[in-house]
Amino acid sequence: MADLYEVLVTADLPDDVSASEVAELRWHLGLGPQPTRLTIVTDYDEVVIGDDGDPQQDGHGNWVFESRPYPVLAERGPAARIGGVLFSELVRREGGVRPGWALTSRQEIHAEAFQHPTVLLQWLSTRAVRFQCHTRFYEDDVLTPAFVRDGELVLST
Repeated sequence: MADLYEVLVTADLPDDVSASEVAELRWHLGLGPQPTRLTIVTDYDEVVIGDDGDPQQDGHGNWVFESRPYPVLAERGPAARIGGVLFSELVRREGGVRPGWALTSRQEIHAEAFQHPTVLLQWLSTRAVRFQCHTRFYEDDVLTPAFVRDGELVLST
């Protein structure tokens, strides 16, 4: 049994999102290169696993950590288990009533891999003028609202 979830996010971001934030968002969505400095999702430290499958240790018996950034909403193409297509888009909205940025992403995320997407969703929910997130366990038929509270993605049931 897989612990996969469909995550569907839509957000309208204001016009004052900085160029560096847009660049990082584009990277997280698989639309651009990795910026030299990350400010939205920053903690990518992971324990280094050796060839023997055990965590590597330094000369003092402490685990060795390494920062391994990756874009968190960048998958594209056919979904493995949830059906449909995985995608992400970020489009500039010029003029009109609400200039700024329109973002939509549909991803398939394993339950154990929600940490970094949750950080990005938290940032989006605080910066967006409109933010919606819906999730669905891959065996369920209906998307349900989800929200970020205290750094955790809360899945409605």
